Amino acid sequence: MGGTHTKMAAFDFDGELLGAHAFDSQRVLAAGSQGSIAHEAEAALARAGVEAGQVAAVGLAIPGSVSEGGSLELCPNIDLDLEACTSLLRARFPQARLAVLNDADAAVLGDCWRGSASEHAGGNVALVTLGTGVGAGFVFRGVLYGSAHGAAGEVGHLCVDPREQEPCSCGRAGCLEQYASAKGLVHTVRREHAARRELASRTAASPSLEDAARAAAEAFPDARAVLDAAARRDPSACAALERFSEALGFGLSQIACVVDPDVLVLGGGLSERADLFLGAVRARYRACALPPCRNTPIVVSKLGNACGMYGAASRALDLLARGECSGTGERLL
Repeated sequence: MGGTHTKMAAFDFDGELLGAHAFDSQRVLAAGSQGSIAHEAEAALARAGVEAGQVAAVGLAIPGSVSEGGSLELCPNIDLDLEACTSLLRARFPQARLAVLNDADAAVLGDCWRGSASEHAGGNVALVTLGTGVGAGFVFRGVLYGSAHGAAGEVGHLCVDPREQEPCSCGRAGCLEQYASAKGLVHTVRREHAARRELASRTAASPSLEDAARAAAEAFPDARAVLDAAARRDPSACAALERFSEALGFGLSQIACVVDPDVLVLGGGLSERADLFLGAVRARYRACALPPCRNTPIVVSKLGNACGMYGAASRALDLLARGECSGTGERLL
């Protein structure tokens, strides 16, 4: 589950993808839209040619902090009741074992399993997801790092600009996520576009703030539009992408100071257009990184936006292999 889109897929016991289905993320509340999620699950199974009764394990990756005890501690980018969601899955797949984990943790597991970091699977890997928000997962000596409160990978809330006044979704300000996420990129480009529009019109009738904001929203409805515009060398989009790259490069340098991985991997939806910003991110990283970490490679996951989906499957298969299950059929990780 992502802040914007949710992906469902079926894998066989050898880890081969049988079929996948993507759709807009739904609110899942105690009295919410569980029916919609169930309908989408049926579509995913149909595409894979799988019956619900054949499902032996389910991996659920969510964009929030999942504690060791299985509680959801922080989930700023999607309206989610974890208990309602797991209850839905238990009801739909009563015979299946269930693993729940953070989406960035899932992403690093997926990339180490079938992605760009597979050659480092027994070493130290840090994967940063660039989607609606920003998160990270860490593998140390081949083992996923799990923290007490599930917040170890919340790198989107590293402060990269203490001068920022606008609040982040977490309630603080100046967070990496405010610049290096899809929503941050859109916010930055709209602010840049409105400012340029206001400057250009000073010799004419000045538009109202509302008109400028409306024009910016129409020009850049989402992150895809920003990236497309940057590819065309649109000045507002290029300026926003430069701010994105500076923040991300600096953020990666701070991560490296703490975990010093063998490789830094970029995943998530925005990573699929990394050709537009990877060079600038690497340059900023090298300028800010501690000397021993300066040459750490920064690569893009070859699984792109699917690495979390693969990681959820990997954890579900691991749960089966270890034969672990609580009395309810659920195992929270």
